[in-house]
Amino acid sequence: MDEAAWRQTLHAVGNRLKLQPPADPGEIAAVERQLGIAFPAELRALYAATNGIYDRPGQWFVMWPLADVANSNLAAWSGGAPEARQKLLGFGDDGTGAPFCIAVDGEPIVLTWSPIAQEVRPLAATLHEFWLSWLSGDIRT
Repeated sequence: MDEAAWRQTLHAVGNRLKLQPPADPGEIAAVERQLGIAFPAELRALYAATNGIYDRPGQWFVMWPLADVANSNLAAWSGGAPEARQKLLGFGDDGTGAPFCIAVDGEPIVLTWSPIAQEVRPLAATLHEFWLSWLSGDIRT
């Protein structure tokens, strides 16, 4: 899915979401270098469409801006984080602190990490499926 298709998908919900300006390829590459990983193509295209998604009714970034991706993941991966969490790249959260993640090994599945239970739970088979479910209200975190 390219950045234009992402913008079309996300604009379909009207004013509920506030899309941020697109991230340029250099910004994405800088965060990848900082984290020591490569974003999956689908996540890279999403950030090329919008550098974060703000949920107006809930008043939080459901998809974090790139700076928050770097800071949140570096914090989560350091200081004795469980091995399972160190294998996940958080890119947003459900508003309660449970991050939405994808595996750093490139597996396309979207997961949520429970900081309380210290466990992972699958949400959707792909990032596109995740957003369609989120936008329709079908995702239950």
